[in-house]
Amino acid sequence: MFTQWLYGDSPTTWALLLEIMVAGAIVIAAGSRLTRLADRLADDLKLGSAWVGMLLLATVTSLPELVTGCTAVWIENTGMAFAAIYGSCSFNIVIIVLVNAVIGGGSVLSGATATHRLPSVLGTALITTSLIAVMLVGKFADQGVTAQLIELGCVVVIPAIYFCGLVMVNRFEANAMATVVDESAERVRPPKRFYWAVGILSAILVASSWWLAQVGNVLSDHPIGVLGGRSLGATFVGAAFLAIATSLPEIVTSLAAIKLGNVNLALGNIFGSNMFNIFVIPFLKGVSLLRGDALLMHGPDFQLPQATIAGLLPILLTSIAMAGLTYGTRRQFFRFGIDSVLIAVVYGVGMILLLS
Repeated sequence: MFTQWLYGDSPTTWALLLEIMVAGAIVIAAGSRLTRLADRLADDLKLGSAWVGMLLLATVTSLPELVTGCTAVWIENTGMAFAAIYGSCSFNIVIIVLVNAVIGGGSVLSGATATHRLPSVLGTALITTSLIAVMLVGKFADQGVTAQLIELGCVVVIPAIYFCGLVMVNRFEANAMATVVDESAERVRPPKRFYWAVGILSAILVASSWWLAQVGNVLSDHPIGVLGGRSLGATFVGAAFLAIATSLPEIVTSLAAIKLGNVNLALGNIFGSNMFNIFVIPFLKGVSLLRGDALLMHGPDFQLPQATIAGLLPILLTSIAMAGLTYGTRRQFFRFGIDSVLIAVVYGVGMILLLS
């Protein structure tokens, strides 16, 4: 955005990357503060850390995905929007590797509560639902009414799974906490400045996310010298650069939660963010309709094979994480758990496939 103002229609690659870094730094600062607020809320209201991480942190830290996705659809780059959503889901699971690097001692998932199994399953269900819709729309794109009904069905099913999932996780963790929480402990109502702080930080995240989407759109078509003048493409930019950039709040908040000694808050944020990322799709459909587009998941910029790979990758990564949650092994490779090593390898291979 600012790079185009300075260089016109011929921005330099380093300037575009620098602009992404600056916007990302703003996201980091806001996300770090949000974690402390969420941790305090869990303590004051005697709520489960996993549920607070899933509801408050995951919702607010996923605002970048909402804004970048809607912006990408509005500027007619739907392929980048879906790549950013799926790519963010994949990178969120990779955050487990970063958390593992900080904690050490084998798999971080082995010490987590059973509460996280439920949102991880729900996240996989949501990603699978959206991916099935993408593939069906691609198959029936020449049958306009059928494809539109598929998208409308997706818009209805995704929120239903999301909100039912929130209720299920809340009840599950409430039942688990009932046996260990002192019922006589008084809940403290947060002051009004707490809500003002959350609102201001959310606005900062929204503004910086819109900025990221604008720069990402330019970068997707920008010729890269080291690649022989070939552009990176919307899918790779969305799944790599934008996904990582919009996942910066999750990185910062998860690592900050670890420093506070709250592993469940960090994992609740990770798995909850993946659920909210897919919940963004109905909003994308709304933007698409406002633009007058009949279909969201089909168009000249929407590459079905690349979108399929981008959507399958977080399903595979989440499956590895679910195995780590269930098996709970303490075996390690250097400081990392075996599940973290597998997540890192699979993510790297997936990025190579998207770039090829």
